[in-house]
Amino acid sequence: MRPSPRSILLDAQALTLLAQKAKLVHAWTTYAESVYARLYISSLTLTETTDGSPRDANVRRAVKLLITRPVTDDIALRAGALRASTTRRKPRDLTVGAVVAATALTLPSPVVVLTGDPDNLRLLLADTHVLVEPVG
Repeated sequence: MRPSPRSILLDAQALTLLAQKAKLVHAWTTYAESVYARLYISSLTLTETTDGSPRDANVRRAVKLLITRPVTDDIALRAGALRASTTRRKPRDLTVGAVVAATALTLPSPVVVLTGDPDNLRLLLADTHVLVEPVG
């Protein structure tokens, strides 16, 4: 039996689904509340999910439920190391995922990452305590 997460990190796909009130992500937010876990996003995720148009309103509402973690120098350096350590042919394709992964590693554990790209995040977070759960 896995312990309940203390931290749940949403990537861009998960944040988009939260903004759209998708049932799966809503279930995760309800679960987080029931186990007193905190919900997070990386500030980079806001860049991926917004474009300055009125369509951003739903994302802005969803973000009010979350704690936004900035991309610090430490997170950026760890993301670079994670990206470089993969066996993938073009590690630059993993840059955003690596920032999400590095952010997850700074959160109180146990940590769950909700993502639309579980294969890449599992690759980046192999041999860590972070659980990756698909949302799309």
